Amino acid sequence: MKPKHGLLTLILLISCVTVASSCPVCYGQTDAHTASAVNGAIFSMLIVVGAVLSFFASFIIYLRKRMRLLATTDNTNNLP
Repeated sequence: MKPKHGLLTLILLISCVTVASSCPVCYGQTDAHTASAVNGAIFSMLIVVGAVLSFFASFIIYLRKRMRLLATTDNTNNLP
């Protein structure tokens, strides 16, 4: 990174302090609706990540079974 770019980045970060500050939930000022919405969002993301990981694991298991099946079958008929 060039020094001019670093200085420009620093100036932009300092000027955007109010934009980059955290939300009131992070400071502990929550109400019941906000807390339940945040919890719902967290659980939704956990469900999505868990589903993707389980599909990936099941695909790996499927490939492993196919590899073992192909290794045990006699492939001499396919030779030229």
